[in-house]
This record gives sequence, C-alpha cells and structure tokens, in this order.
Amino acid sequence: MKNKLQLLIWCFTLVGGVLFAQDKQLKKANKKYNNMEYIDALDMYTDLAKSDNATTEVFQKLGDINYFNAKYKDAADWYAKAFALDKNQPADYSFRYGQALKSIGQIEKADTYLNNYYRRNAAKYIPSTSYMSAIEKASGRHAVEKVNFNSKYSDYPAFFNQKQLYVITADQSNKTNLWNGEPASDIYLGSGLDPIGKNINTKYNEGSLVITKDGQTMYFTRNDYIEKKLGTDSQKITRLKLLRSDKVDGQWSKPRDLPFNSSEYSVGHPALSGDETKLYFVSDMPGSKGGTDLYESEIFSDNSYGAPINMTAFNTVGNEMFPFVDEEDTFYFSSNGHPNLGGLDVFYAKTNDDGAFQNIKNIGRPVNSAFDDFAFVTSGGTGYFASNRDNQNDDIYSFNQLQPLEDPCKVRFEGVVSDKKTGEPIPNADVLFINGLLNEVGRVKTDAQGRYGFDDEKCGNVSIIRANEKDYFANEVLVSGEEGGVVSTNVPLNVQRVEVVQEKTDLAIFLNPIYFDLNKSFIRSDAKIELEKVVSIMNQNPNLEVDVRSHTDSRASDAYNMALSEKRNRATIQYLVDRGISRSRLTGKGYGETQLVNHCSNGVKCSDWVHEQNRRSEFIITRR
Repeated sequence: MKNKLQLLIWCFTLVGGVLFAQDKQLKKANKKYNNMEYIDALDMYTDLAKSDNATTEVFQKLGDINYFNAKYKDAADWYAKAFALDKNQPADYSFRYGQALKSIGQIEKADTYLNNYYRRNAAKYIPSTSYMSAIEKASGRHAVEKVNFNSKYSDYPAFFNQKQLYVITADQSNKTNLWNGEPASDIYLGSGLDPIGKNINTKYNEGSLVITKDGQTMYFTRNDYIEKKLGTDSQKITRLKLLRSDKVDGQWSKPRDLPFNSSEYSVGHPALSGDETKLYFVSDMPGSKGGTDLYESEIFSDNSYGAPINMTAFNTVGNEMFPFVDEEDTFYFSSNGHPNLGGLDVFYAKTNDDGAFQNIKNIGRPVNSAFDDFAFVTSGGTGYFASNRDNQNDDIYSFNQLQPLEDPCKVRFEGVVSDKKTGEPIPNADVLFINGLLNEVGRVKTDAQGRYGFDDEKCGNVSIIRANEKDYFANEVLVSGEEGGVVSTNVPLNVQRVEVVQEKTDLAIFLNPIYFDLNKSFIRSDAKIELEKVVSIMNQNPNLEVDVRSHTDSRASDAYNMALSEKRNRATIQYLVDRGISRSRLTGKGYGETQLVNHCSNGVKCSDWVHEQNRRSEFIITRR
C-alpha cells in the first residue's frame, strides 16, 4: 500500500503536535517522523524500543510506520506493546490495531479493538461473524491474475475504459523519497508504460484519474504542485489536489486548479457519473465523517462546479477512497470502514429506479483479501485492481467477471382472481404479468379455485398483475417483492354491468385512476386500459355524466403544476371523446398539487412511484 498511502497523505498524517521528547534521540526521531522521513525514523525508534525505558509513544510510532507501509504483522506487534503499556490509547490506535489484526487473521481479537473504536466514535460496529457469510456468498465471481507489467515498486491502475488503461507507477528517475524509499509516482498509458504528456507528470506524485467519454477532459490527482509552486498546509505538509487538463491539438494542456481544493486538506481520486454531470472524489476536508470520505460536486454546462456534498450513505468512520463508475452506473469504491475481510476491500452499489445508489455490498473474494484491495476499474466484464496481498508492494491484478455481481433476485407472485361483489373465485381468467416497462413477460389461466402464480420473476421493481375475464372489467394491481419471498395479491374484478351508481360516486370503486409520467400529459398505454373501462361504463349507462379531475405531484412550482394538471385534464377528456363519448357528458378541471393522496408534499423525499400516485386523473359521477 506504499504509493497509495504516499498519495493519500491524509491517511498517515497524525493529528496533534509532537509529544515532549525525553532525550535527543527521541527528538530527532520525532522530527524525522513529522517530516515523513520514515526510513530514518524507523531505525531511530527501533533503537529506542530496545531500552527498558521505552515509552508508549515509541511503540505507537513504530506501529504507525509499519501500518502505513502495509507491514501489518510488524504493526500489530508494536501496537500490542503500546497497549500493554497503556490500555487507554487514543481511538485511532484501536482502529489501526484492529485493522492490522484482521489482516493477519486474528479476527476475534480485531473485533474487540474495532468495536472499541466505533463505540468511541458513537458509531455501530458490525462484528465479523455477522457478515462473513454474506461476503463468502458474494465470492467466486471473478477470475484474478497478477499482470506481467508490475514494477519492483508500488503500482496500481489509475483509470480504465474499453480503449485504454492508465497506470500509476514510479517515475523513471532514481531519486527516492525518505518515506518509503520509492521514487515519486507518475501516470503512464497502457501496459507499456508510455508517458502521458509533459504537462501532467512532475517530480511530485501524480495519481488516480478519470477521462470523459469524448477523451477531451481529464481530472487527475497530484500533490499540491501547480505552476512549479509547491503548496503546504499550516504544518508544512504537502497535501493533494484535484486538477483538470483538456486536450489541445492532441496534447494535454497545463492543468488547472479546481475551486474546492485547499492546501489545508487533500482532494483526489476523481470519478464521473454516467452522464458526466457529477464529479465524485475523495477528501478529508472539514466535515468529513471518517479519515477520508467520498464527495460529489455537480458539473454545470459552463464548466463551473457545485459545492462539494458529502456522500453520507457511503461514508463511515473509517476511510473511503478510489471511486469508479462503470458503463452501467455501478459505483465501486474501496473502504476499511464497511464490513470487510481486512484492510481496504472493494465495494459496489447499484442504482435504483430513481437513479440513487443503494445497497452497498462487498464484492467478495478473490478480488478482496485480508490485505488492501483498491483502485478497482472495469469495462465490459474485464478490468484491473491493486492489492498488497502476499505481503508485497502494491501490484496490479487483472480480472474477468465470470458471473453477475449478484444472483438474480427472484420472487413468486400468487393470488386469487375473484368477483369483487360476491367474493367468489373466477376460474379460467387470463392473468398477465407486466414489467415496469409495460411489457408482458408472463401469462397464465386461473385454476378452478381462481388461483394464479408466477415463479422466478425479478424482484425489487414495481410490476403489474392484470386479470381479464369475459363479462368483467379488467383490473390490475401493482406488485413488488424481495428476494426469496412470496407475494400474495388478490385481484378483484367488477362485472361489466353497473347496476347501481349514485351521483358523486368515484368510479375508483370500479376501476383504477390513470397515472402520468413526471412532467408529462400524454395518455400512457396502461392508462388506456382504465379509460376503456370508463368508455364501457358510460356506454352501458347513456345518462351517466362524469367529472374528470386531474392532479400532479408536489414537485415544481404551484403555478406550473396547475397548468400541467389542466393539460392532463384536456388529454383525458379528449381520449374519451375520441372513443365516442359526447363532450356534453364530460366536465373537468385541473387541481395541480392541491389534493395529494399521500405524504409526498413539498420538500418530502419520496421515490418516483410513490410520487406517481399523485399524478392522476379521477372520474366522479355527477349525473346518472
């Protein structure tokens, strides 16, 4: 994890000043440590540790140097000595010790220290016994192989699409840093490690990047070094910045600073949303939940940027980093705060119907291991990631995806079709299963007891069960189910003869309201089924007059919604007129968002299908 943590300065920068030294050697060691000259500091602290008067601080520093260089066995040994001298260590040491223990397989002991850290940060810790089975169930879906272009230093993939792979590895100089004895890291193109361009790589560290689909814009990570000026924070530490470069005459331009960068904290590891309207990145800026958090910023059409927003659903009291979004808008990232096998694990989250990320899951073995696994990039079922497994430097691994990330979610839908008035089952009725795209994906007949069933249907999305039978109006119900479940939904049907209808009666007792798409007024195909029922009822009752009442959801302004509801009202009435119903028998009005049927008022966050219940036209009998 060497160059990765060199790029992630926030991960190994300790908060607070240097403790008072007891002698000159400790002062010198601390000075080396605070300057991140870890190689020299390690030797000094090791000599101090041999003394009978070795302090807790010496063991802490030795643990930290090994921890930040991914030498977890040595880190665990030194942290153990620190805790033996003083059980009341700062909370961060419980976290680091727990992570080191987990990486060397001491899971039960690791849980004790990690639980202590989470408790002291007022957060809930999930013990390993509660999630290991889920990780194992997710495992085995990738074939993994170490690539043949790793260097003797730390390497990791920076970005990948179907055309190109970008790699982070040591620059070509022989000059090494005093932190881990490796050269600074640069960006290279392809497995041949071709230079990316004279304006990008410097004598300081460059790291993770993302390139727009048109290949014309690149966001990348670099130490705070712009226009040959090296920036430092108030403690004289050089942080990270996120820079932008554009293609000019086939070459990358001199990079530009982004508005939310600062010399006082780090910003890096960029990714773009599928539509390239959001920039995702990692930072330890004030307000972060853990060591490093994931953030998002809106990219406006004039190339300005919105204020960074903390992606709270992803972030923990640990570290989240290395975001990547694939062609299907699956969001990947690495974390040591979510339930993991040890160190950094790769996680992913898919989007729901509203486009929001949901259900963060561990990608499982063999991508993940007990060590640090990170920088996961994928395109078309293949890809790369980095790992320091086998207690080596960070190396790049390639993979092929053998199976979907998740087993298809299946559910059984069943129920009874019955006469709404008598409750008697209706045998031999047609029952259709219609997916969210309004495509028929299943059709069965009810048995002698009116029962129907659809097995192995996709769950999670809202679908439609529609029942038809001669002498009855068709009816449909919305259904949704979770994995491995059975959803029982009865479908009552009204006879096609309306014997008694009273004035002011809402025809919803015979049919469903019709619904509209967001900001639209056209008649959907599913709405046409309900409107055909209205036509049938009015044809059977020639004196019947109906008032059509149209509505919107709460989104947009009141004035806009009132106008939209009028458009929906006119479209609904026109459909009935086109089907032969006299306009004189129809009245109507738009009510905007004034008559919501649920709690989704202004400012209330609801999913789209819940909002949809308000985007409707209803039918009220005014004369019979």
